[in-house]
Amino acid sequence: MKRVLVAAGLAGLAVGRASGGNIATDLVVSLTFDQSVIVVGSTVTASVWATWNGVPGSYLSSITVDLIASIPGVLVSNIAPVAWNNPALGFDGQGTASGADVLGLEATQFSLIPPFVNTNPILITTFTLTGTCGAVGYLEYSARVSRPEAPGPFSVTGPVFDDLVVFFGEDSFRSERLLVCPSPSAGCLLGMAGVAAGRRRLRG
Repeated sequence: MKRVLVAAGLAGLAVGRASGGNIATDLVVSLTFDQSVIVVGSTVTASVWATWNGVPGSYLSSITVDLIASIPGVLVSNIAPVAWNNPALGFDGQGTASGADVLGLEATQFSLIPPFVNTNPILITTFTLTGTCGAVGYLEYSARVSRPEAPGPFSVTGPVFDDLVVFFGEDSFRSERLLVCPSPSAGCLLGMAGVAAGRRRLRG
């Protein structure tokens, strides 16, 4: 899905001052799990990373995102504050747990207001999932804009205020899948086979 997004927050002010055009970049945000299966009472850690190409020194300047779970059966807790968030810009960098979802994950940074982090790839946040019910299925996440006025879930910009603004050529969100099971037993494996068979029928 092609998008052209302007860097949000104060970094967006650089649009009017950029000279010589703008540079496109491809951004990939990935949500990964440290295990492949979760059962009732067990925990799994989810991590959200971003990586992109573009000009040297370009940086992830803002996020305004809800992370929406495909199925219930887990509870979110321990949402880590975004490590690179700059509180001086008015964001706390930490979302709110709502069942299996993470809502209102918002943070930003601006190169002229230290501290400033241009690590690429960069860790956005981590959170804990705890298995809560006997449902069987694959859990994955999708990203949606948390505020209608925001330009997109994630924004990248150039290294300093007067430099070229970096626009997205392609903004991709990718989530691994986590198998939710009632217990670590043969029944779980049978459930996994049933889910896979159902998916094959839907695709066919």
